[in-house]
Amino acid sequence: MFDLSFSKRLEAETFYNAIVSEQKLWVYEESGKRFSVKLMHASSRESAYVDVVRALHYVVRKRKIPAWMEGVLRFSYHFEDADEIQRILEIEQDFDSHPPAGLRLPPIHHYIKSFIQEYVHVRDTVLFDDLSAGCLAHVHRCLTDYTGKVIDEYKQEESYQLLVDSWRHRVHHQDTGVQLLHILDDRGLTYFHDEGNPLSDSETRLYQKQYPDEAVSDLPLEWPVTPALVHAPEEIIIYSDQAENSNLELLMNIFEEKAVWKPKSQFPF
Repeated sequence: MFDLSFSKRLEAETFYNAIVSEQKLWVYEESGKRFSVKLMHASSRESAYVDVVRALHYVVRKRKIPAWMEGVLRFSYHFEDADEIQRILEIEQDFDSHPPAGLRLPPIHHYIKSFIQEYVHVRDTVLFDDLSAGCLAHVHRCLTDYTGKVIDEYKQEESYQLLVDSWRHRVHHQDTGVQLLHILDDRGLTYFHDEGNPLSDSETRLYQKQYPDEAVSDLPLEWPVTPALVHAPEEIIIYSDQAENSNLELLMNIFEEKAVWKPKSQFPF
């Protein structure tokens, strides 16, 4: 028989909701400040073991890791700003849901699951607070390394945002004399002057020299966003039927109210 005891209602309810999706033979009880989830039939223990481990791992991922990481951020990496900490925790949640391809992360969840398996295997009664404290001690070094990887991603994001801000400042404050550019999304982005003639690479190189700016001086001409950033027109009109296009979304983000989105059918040339 399994008897799992929790000191926090939300953690107990999270476990119960996770376990009953697989095993129906569980009962949830409240007694004072303790909250219990019990397996009703001892004969079901062996078959329930895997589901108990899975559900406990889920509770640790959703309810404990954010708090543990916040502690590591504050006391190991000396973060103090609440907004920074919150953003790093959000990035970790993204990592948990969609592990980034090509980035080798410390196997924090492997260590957590292994600890839970060993803990539950030799016990019929599980005190979740005791399990959590032991698990944190077991994985702390790995958690610190894992948190460091998330911090690296946050710093890259922060650097990229500073770069986007510098591009936004250019297009809103640099007067290049260009009033309007039309951008057609048709197997790539093609730029047109308001008179209808295509924008050439040589023009973009010329504007890079005539209106120098560290934010755009090293941008490659083959990047579809470069002409818009270099020429910094007063307005851009995008003609596209794609709801999701990272380059066009970036242009809309940078140009803000200076950008207009229209369907391809309205392209005038």
